[in-house]
Amino acid sequence: MARHGRGRGFTKTIGFDWGGTSTDVSHFGEARFEREYETQVAGVRMRAPMLAIPHVAAGGGSILHVDGSRYRAGPDSAGADPAPRATGAAARSP
Repeated sequence: MARHGRGRGFTKTIGFDWGGTSTDVSHFGEARFEREYETQVAGVRMRAPMLAIPHVAAGGGSILHVDGSRYRAGPDSAGADPAPRATGAAARSP
């Protein structure tokens, strides 16, 4: 992402990865990626340097569940046919 943006004359870029069950965003600017040094995963606090890549939404293929009056997106996915090329899956003909 950073190399692609620099090759086109941009000093700041935003990476957007919209998958089947998640959407992630990353930023590159001031000649570096944004970093975090502390996070919480499943209720456990972790302290380690890592790239700051927040999940901003459920992905395009996430299945929406309704539990009474509450909505929940994912984590299961409806899938895709043909699957995205990045997975190595070949397009299938109907």
